[in-house]
This record gives sequence, structure tokens and C-alpha cells, in this order.
Amino acid sequence: MQLIVKLYKDKPHRLGIIYPSEYQAGKSYEALLEKREPGPFHALIELGKNGASLKLKTEQGDLVMWYKELEFKAEQLKRLQAFVEARQTLHFAHIYKKANEMFVPKVRFKNPELTVISYYELLCPEGY
Repeated sequence: MQLIVKLYKDKPHRLGIIYPSEYQAGKSYEALLEKREPGPFHALIELGKNGASLKLKTEQGDLVMWYKELEFKAEQLKRLQAFVEARQTLHFAHIYKKANEMFVPKVRFKNPELTVISYYELLCPEGY
């Protein structure tokens, strides 16, 4: 799985997890949507030797989802830090690729809204 960052001019920036298949992305996204409470999340991105980890927490500090050992592109995270303030709204979704295009999987919830992240934090070890 891979952590991806998409920056836009005219809509909220996106943070996502790319899954190898539509089925895996959909099942995992359903699990997130079932746990999701109304209101925004906080995202903690930690970079380590085995890749990145992403923790999504509620505003009360309850851990909702934890993604471990994610591949990532350092350039995307540098752009995230450079162009997106920590308290700027991001949207989050699970994604899969099909024919070089990225899609949010269909889930049993009808037209779910993307998860809102109101605050993100990026923790990097020395030397990144």
C-alpha cells in the first residue's frame, strides 16, 4: 500500500492510501466509514525505516485507523509541508488504480462523503 498526496488549487487537498485492488480498498474503506464519527479527524504521519505510518484520530484522541509500513514518495510529503498548513482541511480516502487512473471504491454506503482531516502532523526522523 502507498500513501499519496494530491494538491489542488480549487478544492481541498487529498491524502489517500492506494490499495492493490478495488476489493481491498472497498472493504477497508467500509471499516473506516463504520468507525467514523461525525466531525473531522487528526492525521499523524510518521516516517520510519520500514516506510510511513498514518494514524487517524478523532478530535477526542481516540484512534480510529492505523496504517503501517506504507510506501511513500518523499517529494509528495515535502510539497505537503511546503504548501499545506498543518491546520488546513484535507480530504482522505482509500484509492485503487485501474488503467493508470485512481478511483475511490464503491462501498455499501450510498455516496459517502470523503473523510475530513482538520489537522495533520508529519514526524520525520533526523536526516529526512
